[in-house]
Amino acid sequence: MYQKKEIDKAKAYEYYCKGLNSKEIGKLLDCSFRTIQNYMSAENWKHKRKVRK
Repeated sequence: MYQKKEIDKAKAYEYYCKGLNSKEIGKLLDCSFRTIQNYMSAENWKHKRKVRK
């Protein structure tokens, strides 16, 4: 299960970088939007996306 979680987190980040919000990503990955928000916060996705551009 741990491995699936990491894969989903990577997919979620890619979707986030494409401009999707947490609710849209949650629906695509069949998980809670709150889980996605936790990933976003814990790994500072907002900053990573800005630097990535």
